[in-house]
Amino acid sequence: MTLLSRIQDHSLRLTASDRRIVEILLAGHGEAAFLSAAQLAERARVHETTATRLAQKLGFRGYPELRAELRREVLDDQNAAARMRRSVAKVVHGDYLADLVGSEVAALETLARCIAQTDIDRAADLVVAARKVFIFAQGHATAISAFLQRRLDRYGMTTIVLTGHGRDIAERAVSMGAGDLVLALAFRKQPAGYGAVMAHAGQVGAATLLISDLAGPAMAPPAGHLLSAPRGRSGAEFQTPTVPLTIVNAILLTIAGRHEKQVVPRLEALADLFARFD
Repeated sequence: MTLLSRIQDHSLRLTASDRRIVEILLAGHGEAAFLSAAQLAERARVHETTATRLAQKLGFRGYPELRAELRREVLDDQNAAARMRRSVAKVVHGDYLADLVGSEVAALETLARCIAQTDIDRAADLVVAARKVFIFAQGHATAISAFLQRRLDRYGMTTIVLTGHGRDIAERAVSMGAGDLVLALAFRKQPAGYGAVMAHAGQVGAATLLISDLAGPAMAPPAGHLLSAPRGRSGAEFQTPTVPLTIVNAILLTIAGRHEKQVVPRLEALADLFARFD
């Protein structure tokens, strides 16, 4: 049964507080899938236990199971062609630019609610502490990984990109060990090679960081640190690259701010090299 069908079947049992929570769940599937019971209750202005009781009324063991079902349904509705059709159909009078700007702003506002600066701080510290940073990316994520690698190279860090097919990745990952970091970028569904890379990182003692969207919490093995946020107004619409790129930029800026004494001298040295090579 879908979440909506469960709600419909139990509609007569729902209290006014239950209905306020349901309204939030159905109004923004993408964002709601990331809310804790406490956050959901705060939005609905009800007691936190209301979210748990509602989940149990709908046949779930608790709110985490309800949220997992919500995430699954959002992911199942992420066919690329269908998402684009729905996005285009909502545009009034062909004003695509204005609609895109509005959706980007909404996605970034959601990002600010899904990820705290303390989460970014931890990610930045993991990157700086790493002996080598192995950047894993496939498909569309490779565009963001190329940007990230270039920025980290400018900071004087050692980066190794894990892209391509299995053997290509294995050849680059063979030097991975304790003190290294695997920074994975993966969106919409778990990409090929992700499980093997994360499992290998665990075996050799490397730290792991995943930047993702709604699919992030379901990827296995789980990363040691997860930064995930919806990439659109819902999983059923256009999925913007702006959100993961903003997360990456936030990490880079945080590195510069929290580790200025380490980063700035390297940037100054790079400026000197630019002058020599130019």
